[in-house]
Amino acid sequence: MKEKNKKTLRDALEQLPEYGADAGAWKAIEAGLTPALSERLPSYQPPAEVWNGLNKALNSPAPVVSIRRRKWARIGGIAASVLVIVALGVGLWPEAINAGPRISISYAQEVAPATSSHDWNADEESFNHVIAQIEERNEPTLNTLNMELAELTAAKEEMKAMLVAYGEDPSVIRQLAEIERDRSDIYRRIIVEL
Repeated sequence: MKEKNKKTLRDALEQLPEYGADAGAWKAIEAGLTPALSERLPSYQPPAEVWNGLNKALNSPAPVVSIRRRKWARIGGIAASVLVIVALGVGLWPEAINAGPRISISYAQEVAPATSSHDWNADEESFNHVIAQIEERNEPTLNTLNMELAELTAAKEEMKAMLVAYGEDPSVIRQLAEIERDRSDIYRRIIVEL
């Protein structure tokens, strides 16, 4: 751990008073240590056979291995290595020959594209007729409804373009149907106002 206020700590330690030990304290410590440690521990002598065995092992010459013996040991090691490699090769050989191609079967289900037989432009003639009547009357509430209808018509055209570009995606068809419901709701409100 690193000390953050090292200078403050050093100053505080220097301000502490110093005390000396009594002269008799050192003599008491010395008296407690008078019998040396070697004098207090018992000593044991090993049996004579241990020393005799050590002397015999140290004085006997190291066993000499003949060059011929080393040569045969080396050849035996090489032969054992070759034998292990051959055994592994023979053990794995039938698997390599008879393995054949690995066959895996996978399957998946795909959703068939929804085919829409709905004609999204079927009601456009009645919408155009209502828009013409709104422009003739020029009333604020009808003009507001006309603006909402125009926004929804633009959104419908974008969704139709997406259907052409991306195919008949179910989410796009749902959004297009929701826009058509909103347009029909505004159409009913316009009819009530007219």
